[in-house]
Amino acid sequence: MSHPVWRYENQMPPGREFAIFHSCHTAPQPLLYHSHDFYEIYFIMQGSVRVIVDEQDLTPVLGEALVYPPGCMHRVTHLTPAQTYERFYLYLSRDFLRLMSIPECDLTARLEALSDGGRYCFRPGREKVLELAAAADEIIEAAKDTSPSAVLLNRCRMGMYLVELLEVLEKSVAPETGGVACRMGELLRYINQNAQHPLTLDHLAEVFGISKFSLLHEFKEHTGMSIYQYIITKRIAIAQQLIRQGTKPNLACMQCGFTDYSSFYRAFKARTGISPGQYGKTPQ
Repeated sequence: MSHPVWRYENQMPPGREFAIFHSCHTAPQPLLYHSHDFYEIYFIMQGSVRVIVDEQDLTPVLGEALVYPPGCMHRVTHLTPAQTYERFYLYLSRDFLRLMSIPECDLTARLEALSDGGRYCFRPGREKVLELAAAADEIIEAAKDTSPSAVLLNRCRMGMYLVELLEVLEKSVAPETGGVACRMGELLRYINQNAQHPLTLDHLAEVFGISKFSLLHEFKEHTGMSIYQYIITKRIAIAQQLIRQGTKPNLACMQCGFTDYSSFYRAFKARTGISPGQYGKTPQ
């Protein structure tokens, strides 16, 4: 079973307001670390997974939800790949949040408040999550009608769903904060906090008192990608935030840690599908 309303790898097509998915796989593929330029809210229904969000190591279960803010690095790995992996999740653009907000109810501010202080995991309970999944299925089914009036109606339906979802998350019990996963978790924290600065393998090995060979091996085993790939991915996430805030692409290049624009341009386009200049003109 796989019922995506819209899908573009781990991103939404430019200009799309929201997306909602309910998917089930028997042989899920592992994901690399990645980030979005929109909010993601994720619920697991079946399966056993490990989620690393920034440097937090989490094992969500049915009854819990994860909220990933824009630019937040995260990765899902499957602890029991042979088991069925079922989840539903939402992608929410800033434009959609602004469209659905009123001065008395700012949806963006409410989402920001949820993840304030590095909190990503929430526990609304099994019964409530099953209710939310059933309502998500109704929105997915309604999206099959692409007539203008149906699209408008489903947008309103999604806005009502989001308001209810936020109220559920705001009232939910907070699970214990996930611990940092040993040395590699500390390394992720260090890179996340210093990605704008020069970071070399020699420097990281010296800071963490480990040989370069062991550092490369442990990092790849923990994250599924090389240190270089992770740093570049994190820098592009920072650049996206800067450009959204009005920073010119050439300045964002320098502020996120790249030393030349051509390398920045290639890396940005490879990870987003568009150039930095085009990204700055795309509604978010």
